[in-house]
Amino acid sequence: MKKLLKTKNFKGIIFGILYGLTARALFAMETDFDIIPTYGLMTLSFMFVVPFIIGLITAYYNEEVLKASRILGLAMPLFSILGVILISVLFEWEGIICALMAIPIFAIMALIGGFIGIKLFYRKPSKLNVSFLLFIPFLIAPMEGYFGLNEKIFAEETTINISASKEKIWEHITRVKEITEEENRKSLFQILGFPQPIEAILDTVAVGGIRIAKFDRGLFFTETVTEMTPFEMFAFSIEADPNAIPPEALDEHVLVGGSYFDVLNGKYELKEVSKDKYELKLSSEFRLSTNFNFYSGFWSSLIMRDIQNNILKIVKARCEKNKR
Repeated sequence: MKKLLKTKNFKGIIFGILYGLTARALFAMETDFDIIPTYGLMTLSFMFVVPFIIGLITAYYNEEVLKASRILGLAMPLFSILGVILISVLFEWEGIICALMAIPIFAIMALIGGFIGIKLFYRKPSKLNVSFLLFIPFLIAPMEGYFGLNEKIFAEETTINISASKEKIWEHITRVKEITEEENRKSLFQILGFPQPIEAILDTVAVGGIRIAKFDRGLFFTETVTEMTPFEMFAFSIEADPNAIPPEALDEHVLVGGSYFDVLNGKYELKEVSKDKYELKLSSEFRLSTNFNFYSGFWSSLIMRDIQNNILKIVKARCEKNKR
C-alpha cells in the first residue's frame, strides 16, 4: 500500500488531468481559422476522443500501479476524468449541467483508452507513440468542422390523469398562475440546475394569442398560439432570444435558441376518460445540433420529459385541490 501512495505512481493521473485541461482550453476557443482549428467543446473530437487520449496517457504512466493492482491500474483513468471535470466546475469554466451530462461518456471513453493503453504500453512504453497520440483530437477536429453539425428534431410527450372538469383543466393549462416553491417539486431538471417555472401569462385564448412563459433567473419564452380547440387542444410555437437570456440562467451549451439546442413547440391535448376524469397530454418538439445526437438526445429527452411531468403534476394538484 505504501508503494502505491508514492507520488510517482500518480503521474498518470496528473498528466491525464493536465492534458485534459489543456485540450479543454484549446477547444473552448472554438476557432475555425487559427493554427489549431477546434470548433468548440460540443464536438466528437472533444467529447469522445479527448477522454480516450486521457485514458491512454494515464495508462502510459501506470506501470508500477499495474504491478501492484491490475484493477486499480484500469480504474486510474476515472480519477483523471473526475479531476478534469471537478477543476472545470470549481473554476466555473463549465456549468454543473454540462459537467454531469459529460461524466458518463467521458468515463466510458477514458476506460476504453486506459484498457487499450495498457495493451500498447505495458512493458514496452514508447514516448514517440504517446507523443503522436496527443495530437489525434486536433487532427480530427478540422475534418469534423468541415462537415458541420448534424441537426435532428426530437419529440417528447407525457400524460397524466386528472379528476376534475374540463373547464377547470383548460383554465390551468392556458394560463398558469404564479407557481409557489412548494408546488415546484425537486425533480431532475431542477437538481441539474435548470431554472424553475414561475408563471405563464396569455393575452387572449385564441389563435395568434401571445403567452409569456417565465422562469426564475430571468429566463422567459415567447409562445404564440398556433392551434386551438376549446377544452380539447391548445398548441403553441416557442421562441427564445438567446441574447436576452442572462448568462447565469443557462450554460451556453444548453442555451435554448442557441447553436446546439432549441425548443420549437408545445401542445396540450385533453381527452375524456370517464365522467370528470380526463387524460392530459403535453407534447413538445426540440432541435439538437451536434455530431453526437444519439447521446445528447438521450439527455435532452430525459430532461424535457422531467420538465413536462413537473408541469403536469402542478396542473393536476391545482385542478384537484378545488374541484367544481
